[in-house]
Amino acid sequence: MAYQPQVVDAKIVSNNPKNGLFEIVVNLKDRTSCRLIFEKDGESGEARVTHVNRLLKEPCPICRKDFLCNCMASYKEELQAQALQLVGTP
Repeated sequence: MAYQPQVVDAKIVSNNPKNGLFEIVVNLKDRTSCRLIFEKDGESGEARVTHVNRLLKEPCPICRKDFLCNCMASYKEELQAQALQLVGTP
């Protein structure tokens, strides 16, 4: 069964309008927390995820490691769409 992240809560934790960077912390249905770091495109103003960091509260739901891994990076687009739908773009 393939992993399908489901964002249940999202909150903007920092916003820097000068350079267009902002961070959103999301909580997933499987109790995993992630920090999404966004940047806005200078011309179109469209936000896109540059980095995804899993916050180390629960083991990784994909590889079950209890330390740093890059598994969530492959789900950037799904996490971005769900997070921006919940909180919008600042």
